[in-house]
Amino acid sequence: MEKSEIRKKILEQRESIDSDIRSKWDESIFKRLITSELYKRANTIFTFVSFKSEVDTHMIINDAISNHKTICVPKINSKQEGIKLYKIDSFNQLKKGYFGILEPIESCQQVDKNSLDLILMPGVAFDRYGGRVGYGAAFYDRFISNMNKHVDKIALAYHFQVLDSVPMNEHDIRIDGIITEKENISTAFK
Repeated sequence: MEKSEIRKKILEQRESIDSDIRSKWDESIFKRLITSELYKRANTIFTFVSFKSEVDTHMIINDAISNHKTICVPKINSKQEGIKLYKIDSFNQLKKGYFGILEPIESCQQVDKNSLDLILMPGVAFDRYGGRVGYGAAFYDRFISNMNKHVDKIALAYHFQVLDSVPMNEHDIRIDGIITEKENISTAFK
């Protein structure tokens, strides 16, 4: 399947999840993440702020703040500038921005991406070899491609978003793992 077909199919499926089931799956993903060694040892975490039918990251953001971790979220001013990284201390520092996604307000402190210990990646579909199909704008691929150090990139997804394989282009960045409601998947050694 082409990326556009995968996006259409998976997004339709993701948007049709019953809210009670979604809450249970989100809780399971949250517990799997916060009990992982990657999360426990990370001091500075970059996460997407969940939007629409994405895995809920609000619990993760609150947990990181309450455990005195530095939590950073993306801000996009334009496609050309790409992702800028900002530290937040509470949800009060977020407002609707690009595409209606919650973003940090102007007074938040910008953070150097090379200070990150863990990146939580959004996306539409993934495979067990590190393949990722995003939303098509390549914001995360461009953001990660010029980092100075390796940082674990973990996708948060529902189990049905993990496919046998996804198409990858040469500029696509591979992820290191996936956390679903059913399992933690390491893609780094495949």
